[in-house]
Amino acid sequence: MRYSLVVAVALVVLAGSASASSSSGLKGFQTPSRNIVCGAYTGSQPAWLRCDISSGLKPKPSRPNGCEFDFGGTLTLGATGRARIGCVSDVVLPNPNKAPLLAYGKTWSYGPFKCHSARTGLTCRNLKGHGFFLSRGRWTRL
Repeated sequence: MRYSLVVAVALVVLAGSASASSSSGLKGFQTPSRNIVCGAYTGSQPAWLRCDISSGLKPKPSRPNGCEFDFGGTLTLGATGRARIGCVSDVVLPNPNKAPLLAYGKTWSYGPFKCHSARTGLTCRNLKGHGFFLSRGRWTRL
């Protein structure tokens, strides 16, 4: 729960203004289908990556312990740990529709994170090799 709280607080602070997101270490992208939007933060807080999927996680996971917000449409990843189901009340980027596209076949790297876009879905990993695969039809932790 502490990890989710840190991510939620960081997102609320960063979403407050466009200038904050450009100077704070928040960067992101969206997939060509525009179904997945991801943002990562590598500033003074512990680094994190979060990907929101508009169509929802399939199959829908169980509600995370202590989650009082929305779940089933977000995965989060720290710099070293395993991916987690997000418990959120916002969107990952202040203007998700304006996020740059990560073309199929391309890889996005930022801080300890790498995400590879493919027609079959999006794969993201941290420095320890933990991560997730995310697509319209299924998701899995790696």
